[in-house]
Amino acid sequence: MAGLKKRITNSVQLRLSAVLCIAIFATALVSGGFAFYFALDEAHELQDNTLDQVAWVIKYTPGTDAERNKMGQRLEGDNDAQIFVEYITADGKHTGDSNIAFHLRPPLREGFQDIVTPGGAYRVLVHPLTPQMWVAIGQPTDVRNEIAFDSAVRTLIPFALLLPILLLVTTDLIKKAFRPVIRLADDVHRRDEQDLTPLAEHTVPDEIRPFVNGINKLLRKVDGAMQTQQRFIADAAHELRTPLTALSLQAERLAGSEMSPEAQSRLDALRQGLKRAHHLLEQLLALAREQQTPSGQVRETVAVDAVFRQVIETLLPLAMDKNIDIGVAEPLPANAQIVTDKNTLYTALKNLVENAIRYVPENGQVDLRLTLNGRCAVIEIEDNGPGIDASKRERVFDAFYRLEGTAQPGSGLGLSIVKTCVQRLGGTITLHQAAHFATGLQARITLPVAPG
Repeated sequence: MAGLKKRITNSVQLRLSAVLCIAIFATALVSGGFAFYFALDEAHELQDNTLDQVAWVIKYTPGTDAERNKMGQRLEGDNDAQIFVEYITADGKHTGDSNIAFHLRPPLREGFQDIVTPGGAYRVLVHPLTPQMWVAIGQPTDVRNEIAFDSAVRTLIPFALLLPILLLVTTDLIKKAFRPVIRLADDVHRRDEQDLTPLAEHTVPDEIRPFVNGINKLLRKVDGAMQTQQRFIADAAHELRTPLTALSLQAERLAGSEMSPEAQSRLDALRQGLKRAHHLLEQLLALAREQQTPSGQVRETVAVDAVFRQVIETLLPLAMDKNIDIGVAEPLPANAQIVTDKNTLYTALKNLVENAIRYVPENGQVDLRLTLNGRCAVIEIEDNGPGIDASKRERVFDAFYRLEGTAQPGSGLGLSIVKTCVQRLGGTITLHQAAHFATGLQARITLPVAPG
């Protein structure tokens, strides 16, 4: 109950539906009460008119008193209305064969009267026929009330039928009125962090358009800030590439000169530093390029085996330096093709395999696998290295993050580049414990076979 109350309080749609339903129900209740009261009063008035009409029919029917008495008996035979007729003389004597005696006492008073007899309560109309003869036409009060109540209840049937229909229609109309807002929320929810295009304004109600305008202004500001940051990274990397290349060439030339062992050792350290700096610049450029390219730009039918082969050929020298067995673990499925961006897929797989090679010890193993599962393609890169603790598997995708105690040189950008590439391709990447080795890590990329 508390959860429902909180939900109604926080939801404009539910709150509006609840308030309108309560208002409609209260209005229907008050209107039904008035309708019932007026219908009941009208039914009693019609019953009085019936008694009055019977009196006038008896009065103006030609014939003797005996014939009028027979007419009264015929009226009493109407068991549904239960109308009883009694003839009374001016001195209060009962005449005729009526089964009911109203026990009226002189002086008689013309008009409607509510009387109580040993046989029950009656509504009686007393009407003079002649100066010496009066007629009393009565009907049991409980019969009158039952007939009037049934008639009044029938007036409530339209309310009873229309009220739930009106409540359902009101709730449905409110739900439909909020559909543009729900669609807008779904649109925002489905976007990734790279999609900063403005939200559609023409499909939302006027009351929400200022809010959407504010969001669009914020998106434009964020987009501008991100582009400025990306341009800065790219420009800085480009500006640093030239002097680093020149320093690398100077170091290569210097290595050919005669020098002492100590100088040679320092030169080797300098060359390794320049190599790491050059690798960092290449990764920064790759990350900036992937972040700047909109999602889903270049789509083509890609043979996955060809991408696997290209990655393995590129990284084979690095793997041979550590005597690492690298290859496709299982035969690829027939027609192993997906519609995607080939260059982006290559960049993601190259960085994953390169990371695996760097962290796997000598004589290790790195396997590539592909599984086609319905509308998805699952690519797995698995190694028998030290693996990553489960609590840190999400953190390693952050830029420049490196695990503590890592001896391998690096910048912490490899997995960040992989995640950016996979997101651009509309897929997901997760890290798991190795499934085919005692220790190690399995990187699983799930991609759509065809773009959605």
